[in-house]
Amino acid sequence: MRFEAFALKTEFMNLVWHRADLRLHDNPALDAALRSGPTLGLVILDPRILQNTTPRRRAWFYQNTAALREAYARREGTLLVRTGLPWEVLPRAVSELDIQNVFAGSNFTPYARFRDEKVEDALSGRMVWLDGQYIHKPGAIVKANGEPYTVFTPFSKRWWAASEPSLLEAPAHFPPDSLPPHYDPGTIPQEASDVPLPPVGEEAALCALEGFLRDKLPVYHQTRDGLAGEGASRLSYYFTLGVLSPRLAARKARQQGGEGARKWVSELCWRDFSADLLYHRPQIMTSAFDPRWNDLPWSDNRELLDAWLLGQTGIPVVDAGMRELQATGFLANRGRMGVAQFAVKLALLPWQKCERALRDLLLDGDNASNLAGWQWAGGLGVDAAPYFRVFNLITQAETHDPNGEWLTRWVPESNGGAQPYKPPVLDLESARKRYLAAAEKIARKSG
Repeated sequence: MRFEAFALKTEFMNLVWHRADLRLHDNPALDAALRSGPTLGLVILDPRILQNTTPRRRAWFYQNTAALREAYARREGTLLVRTGLPWEVLPRAVSELDIQNVFAGSNFTPYARFRDEKVEDALSGRMVWLDGQYIHKPGAIVKANGEPYTVFTPFSKRWWAASEPSLLEAPAHFPPDSLPPHYDPGTIPQEASDVPLPPVGEEAALCALEGFLRDKLPVYHQTRDGLAGEGASRLSYYFTLGVLSPRLAARKARQQGGEGARKWVSELCWRDFSADLLYHRPQIMTSAFDPRWNDLPWSDNRELLDAWLLGQTGIPVVDAGMRELQATGFLANRGRMGVAQFAVKLALLPWQKCERALRDLLLDGDNASNLAGWQWAGGLGVDAAPYFRVFNLITQAETHDPNGEWLTRWVPESNGGAQPYKPPVLDLESARKRYLAAAEKIARKSG
């Protein structure tokens, strides 16, 4: 895609505010801005986000921001970086640079909506909002009567039937801008990560997508549940920061076809569903989706929480999951469900603390997806199955790590066995009975 029509300098420029879209390909905000005139990119280092996360997540964000700046530079474009509250940073930039309009992809978390309302007020009609963070944005998939879905299966049926969005190419080059001489583009901080990071930038993300489609997608439906994550795409790192377009990924998988493709695209559908849930019900950040389950006898036991967090419960599958997460920032979906079930249904730890702790450890810790996952695994109302579905954590390990290789790697004390390798912090059967008794009492009372 070329933009020779905009080659001459004009009296105005546009600004693209990159948030959860650190990419050039399939970027509706960038495409619309370039169609309107010369365009600069901007990333704002928002202290309300960055000061409340972990070094690994900040390092991942900074390095992908640097990769985006390099992608701009290769196309003779400029990516600015500024630090501060967006509703203060953007008006200054608009005034300094005589910006005509600011283009951005819509975000949907409670903080994002609060932030963007303040930005809208500060810029007096100069904001242009586009989609692109999801395949179908929150609020787009609704029932016939216009109400949002609360159960995944009917949501997914309508989601699959919806028209696929059009894809957009990355610009081949940027039109000349009219930045003042010696204008400071801003510095991207450097911060050491406490875990190894995946290759950064959209070129690495696109390469990873092609490798997954070629090598793993055909058998994804058969390998996806492995605790070691051999069958996982490991693309969620890139989706969370928008380094890779989920719309492009879904299109390529659907074109390839097969049962593996359908199962994997369903995971992208779940990502959209999770965002839709949070959009319509922001209270799920702190409250059970079904408020009845707020009344479970939660135990704010710091020693038990620490044992879970550090992988010292004595239960091999739980400890392996938490140790892998601490060391790598990754945990396969089956492992995430297991550690969440232990924390919520067996230990009865306050799920909000556990959810936040896990999200901070995950490199791909997306707010909406993590919340929905915990609400589902914890039986807090998102799961359509009855509350009494409680994982047998011994069987989970035996089924999804049959040779014990994953357990051996992360909990060598277990010798690859699924049974407790030391006296566990709680007895699994007694904990299961305690949870079921409390849950049944709530269900009877409200039923």
